[in-house]
Amino acid sequence: MIHLFRKTLFCAAVLTACVAAQAQTRHTFANPLDVVVGNERAVRGGEPVVIIFEDDYFLFVSHRRGYWYSPDFRNWTYVDAPGYPAGVVSVVEMDGKLIGCSMNNRNVYRAIDPRKGEWEKIGELSSDRYGDANMFVDDDGRLYMYFGWSQIMPFQVVELDKETFKEKGEPKPLFWSDIKNHGFEVRKPEDVIYSIFNGRRDYGPEELPWIEGPYMIKHNGKYYLQYAAIGLEFISYSHGIYVSDSPMGPFTYSEHNPLTFKTSGFQVGAGHGSTFHDKKGNLWTICMIPAQYGEGGRGSELAIYPTAVDKQGVMYSNTALGDYPQYYPDERKVGGVDNYVDWKLLSVNKKAIVSSTFENYAPSQALDEDFKTCWVAATGDAGEFFTVDLGDKATINAIQLNWDHIGAARAGGGMGGFGGMGGGRTQQAQAEQLYQCYEVFVSDNNSSWTKIISKPQNKMELKHEYIELEKPVSARYVKVVNVATYDGAKFSIKDLRVFGTTPNMKTQKVKKFMAVRNPEDRREANVIWEPVAGADGYIVRYGIEKKKLYNSYIVYGKNELYMHSLNTAPNYYFEVESFTSGLPKYNENPRETIGLGAELQIAKRGGGMGGGGNAGYRQTADTKYIMLKENVKEYWFEDIDAGNWTLSHSYGPVLWAGQLTDADVISTQANPKPTVTAKLTLLGEGTNITGTLQMQVIPGKEKARIKIVVEK
Repeated sequence: MIHLFRKTLFCAAVLTACVAAQAQTRHTFANPLDVVVGNERAVRGGEPVVIIFEDDYFLFVSHRRGYWYSPDFRNWTYVDAPGYPAGVVSVVEMDGKLIGCSMNNRNVYRAIDPRKGEWEKIGELSSDRYGDANMFVDDDGRLYMYFGWSQIMPFQVVELDKETFKEKGEPKPLFWSDIKNHGFEVRKPEDVIYSIFNGRRDYGPEELPWIEGPYMIKHNGKYYLQYAAIGLEFISYSHGIYVSDSPMGPFTYSEHNPLTFKTSGFQVGAGHGSTFHDKKGNLWTICMIPAQYGEGGRGSELAIYPTAVDKQGVMYSNTALGDYPQYYPDERKVGGVDNYVDWKLLSVNKKAIVSSTFENYAPSQALDEDFKTCWVAATGDAGEFFTVDLGDKATINAIQLNWDHIGAARAGGGMGGFGGMGGGRTQQAQAEQLYQCYEVFVSDNNSSWTKIISKPQNKMELKHEYIELEKPVSARYVKVVNVATYDGAKFSIKDLRVFGTTPNMKTQKVKKFMAVRNPEDRREANVIWEPVAGADGYIVRYGIEKKKLYNSYIVYGKNELYMHSLNTAPNYYFEVESFTSGLPKYNENPRETIGLGAELQIAKRGGGMGGGGNAGYRQTADTKYIMLKENVKEYWFEDIDAGNWTLSHSYGPVLWAGQLTDADVISTQANPKPTVTAKLTLLGEGTNITGTLQMQVIPGKEKARIKIVVEK
């Protein structure tokens, strides 16, 4: 969504983006968001703040001496700002100027000209212990500081003098975490994405959350203090809200919490960000989310969700379809949180056809809606491809290419490390000339192809490349073809996500379901429902009022859900809705795609071994393997030279053993006949014989190939 360009060094890129926007107006975007500066590696998106200043949106992220501005939330200009506070920042408008500070730093800065990156120091705070500092200017011009970043310390607030920035009175404690009553605040080991303890200790069954990221916004006279829980390393990283009639409190917990919470689907997490009004007055919540890229690369990215306040003053967001296409702010309807485009995810759990596969990075993992898995080709060579068979023709409106970086010399890319210390100005020196280069084709028959996307000279590291097609296309197959990788990586796709429509797509309420709350722990509930034939997935909505089911999960591939995100006090209401693209459902047969678990091996031996014994345990550098699969009739062992060879069932009995001579393995004929044949074993199921397993040695110009044939 956010393609952010450097203002001074990449003016041509800005111009190109603007011209492209005139030729094709982009109406939609999809989470996660790419944060890019020129041709630097992707920027860490942490602790984001968005405000409108002088009719432009300004986006600030942590640990970078620079930021972006945009007139329309589509086309962004990056500004280098050496005098800007950096760190985990707070920026607010006061008396017509932007002022800013950062976490645990006394210095306060003011923008002389924010579009030119000119800032000056104007004062010092009373303390350098404002964890996750958040300044707030009320309508009467008074300035407040909210802060909190701890498992055991409270959120606090103190009024500041507008001239000296010193505290006016003592900081006032507002609230602590409450895991006994707020289920979504609990750190549970099953929600851990990656440990920050590096093996030093395990996560306990329940742990206190990090309560962090205070952010104050005023709406219709109410003060909404946003907080993040529980830590970036959890998929349940989220936001809650406390509400007051005064900036100093007292604050009341919203039993409709969590505000943003997303633990299922491709994009997960929704913590430490900010809530802001757009130019039409609608609310949005922008969040930091966990990211994983390459082998060991981890960090944070951004996601944004529509937010609203109902007539009774309840603030809520819509996150269930948070990683589906939604409209830009200027096209969003006023009021409510219904901002998602009526396009279905056509590709989830469909059949994949690939050029090759490296180790256990299975093709299905690029269609599973799990950001922690990926498919990887055997090489990074041009021509490696990934094809998804949608099962039938559909109208394709948009494609999201989520790349991975397996086997790269630079494992983690430019995401920055866990905990907020990634990114920074040093990334410019780490820029590549080209990043992932590729082309995308569509077809009705998997043989005649039409090119719809071509990026053979891609100069930006877009890890979640969302492309809204200028004109929708009709197709059954979508193929992504590698042109070139970078950093020596293999061609890797985290998830290929195809969005569009079909004549038979629909959503419907599930009539038969049961939600059971745990009587011993009211934070937990289990929901089970009657499966709907052909459903791609389900949305489980819940809330504390029948007409305010503000919270939700998205569920793929099953008809049950365990949740621990409830608040103890209120009762809850539930609803389950199925959705389908209307395309044929593909059920992977692992016996065909993964194998039967029956493995054959052939190994070269020294002389005089004979044909007996269990050769399966004696492996050498010459040992070669094949996995038997259902409905596959031919297999090949390559590069067989003269010598003593033993063919066996791995860790099992010998099927054939013998000496192959030069005459057996070498032939100058164009189509040589088998020199050695053997019947290896009968095959069967239960008491029935189904066929035989045969072996043929096919000589070649330098070495032979051994063909294994299943004959019915």
